[in-house]
Amino acid sequence: MAEWTAEDERLIRAQVERMAVSPVFAQGGRMVALLRYLIDAALAGTADDLNQYRIAIDVMRRDARFDPALDSIVRVEMGRLRSKLVEFYATEGAADDVRLSLPKGRYSPSIELRGAAESDTAPVAPQEIRYCQAKDGTSIAYAVSGHGYPVVKAANWLSHLEFDHQSPVWRHWWRELAKRYELVRYDTRGGGLSDWEPAVVSFDAWVEDLHQVVEASGVQRFALFGMSQGVSVAVAYAAKYPARISHLILYGGFVRGQPKRGNPLEIERFELIQHLIRVGWGDPQHAFRRVFGALFIPDGTNDQFKWFDELQRASMSAKNAAAFAREAHEVDLRPLLREIDVPTLVLHANRDAAVPFAESKIIASGIKGAKLKPLDSNNHILFEHEPAWPLFLQEVDAFIAAH
Repeated sequence: MAEWTAEDERLIRAQVERMAVSPVFAQGGRMVALLRYLIDAALAGTADDLNQYRIAIDVMRRDARFDPALDSIVRVEMGRLRSKLVEFYATEGAADDVRLSLPKGRYSPSIELRGAAESDTAPVAPQEIRYCQAKDGTSIAYAVSGHGYPVVKAANWLSHLEFDHQSPVWRHWWRELAKRYELVRYDTRGGGLSDWEPAVVSFDAWVEDLHQVVEASGVQRFALFGMSQGVSVAVAYAAKYPARISHLILYGGFVRGQPKRGNPLEIERFELIQHLIRVGWGDPQHAFRRVFGALFIPDGTNDQFKWFDELQRASMSAKNAAAFAREAHEVDLRPLLREIDVPTLVLHANRDAAVPFAESKIIASGIKGAKLKPLDSNNHILFEHEPAWPLFLQEVDAFIAAH
């Protein structure tokens, strides 16, 4: 019997949930239930005890009179599941580290972790860091990685092209997107590898910085991905340069800042965050910075909190962080939403403490034809091993493929 670590189990169960939302298993509710049952037994060490009778009773809802000699349902469903697993790994799961299969003549699944247990330290696809200049002379750092249809990510608060590449909070985002697409991302002015002393910090400058990165990277038509504060920048860019955008993907963001929401508690919270940035950003004991970790990644491990703490300090100065946060929340772009004429996918964690889910409902209702997809998570930044992460990737892949 294989000995699985807790980390192994998380990876294996995440793979099952990734399969459950795959088009390969569409309309296959019973197959997915069978797969979950078999994997549960394998992880519990009881898979060798499985037989047709137990599976028929537990999964197929047959009664105690079930006779495998007269009823072939278990053999048929096992054969269908075996074929679907082969199809999955021949298509969208070809690069996956966790491999599940059903050897013929056995009810115990085969589970292979091809380096998946080391995925927390697995390298992301190599990236090439380049620089371009904004119109006011500010130096903007951007990175290109992967191959495929181009996806450009609008910058958001707290990013560092090199630090994020190694961080257990962020690296799975860039690894998985670069597996599928040509990914272009950049650090905002005033942070990361970009100029920490920009001529100005303004929303209009952010939109034009995105345009300069697009021009410098050489992509012509692309999917624009905005998350968190980058959502408002992506919306403004799509309204200003619609001919360049083939898809608009918006995750966990807003188009009206906290002071614009008409809620006194939101305003009070915003001013409290501003105060914490000013007095605690450089705190070597992390006491103040931990507040941001609790908002953005409440389910994080100690190691992930540590990396997120360090990202805050590495990404920008306290002065720039406060200026960025205030400028980001001065926006109210709701009137722009009706001008967007691009296929749009809006995703948001349903228990996000950093940005309320209601803000994405506003975005989706304002853009004609936009699809809103809630994701079951507490975290503003989705973790690799929670079920919402493979669902996010599945939604993005299907959306880009369909338009």
